Amino acid sequence: GGGVGASGGGMGGMGAPGGGGAMPADVLRMVQAYRATLEKNPDDVEANVGLGNLMFDSAKWSQAIEYYTNALKRDPGNPDVRIDRAIAYHNLGQDDKARPEMERVTKENPTHKNAWLNLGVVTAGLGDRATAVAAWEQFLKLEPSGERSDGIRQELARLKQP
Repeated sequence: GGGVGASGGGMGGMGAPGGGGAMPADVLRMVQAYRATLEKNPDDVEANVGLGNLMFDSAKWSQAIEYYTNALKRDPGNPDVRIDRAIAYHNLGQDDKARPEMERVTKENPTHKNAWLNLGVVTAGLGDRATAVAAWEQFLKLEPSGERSDGIRQELARLKQP
């Protein structure tokens, strides 16, 4: 499955596009296919993740969280789903729920770049500069020259100013 967040490299809390409006026809077909699968087997991980990703892409954060939570019941160690769910919490303003999710992924999967990136976004937003700096420094160790690296360097420089 595709989707943003961990797999597609969306920036998470850094200006995700606002959703709303009608879904394109091909997306609607995918939604219907996933829903048909879940009618037969509500615990189907792939269908829950797929629907979660489609809701995420449409900025339907609460629905995305619901599907990701169902997927994580069966596949609790899935770091991409955990991070996408945490980004959805963040986009709903629930950083108290987002932060522990992201911290868990950084502990269980210390090379998960998106976890470090988004942990920095959330902790910076919470005013925890020390954690944000550490998270973004770790991200830059893992991705010293990616499309997101320069922006994070600028954020880091700003955070480090007294």
